[in-house]
Amino acid sequence: MPEQLDTSQGWCCDGRTWKEHADKDGECCQPQGKQISDLPPEGQRKARERQAQAGAK
Repeated sequence: MPEQLDTSQGWCCDGRTWKEHADKDGECCQPQGKQISDLPPEGQRKARERQAQAGAK
């Protein structure tokens, strides 16, 4: 089954979605609602890779 990324609450600076980071670690490094373009370059790269993997499965 494809991995579903819940991007409804935005992204974290490490390339994970806000929801999965909050669910795993209890908090995110930035507020909800950040888009991929708001992330640092490394976070943008990781987030785009994860999106591509989720869409390709």
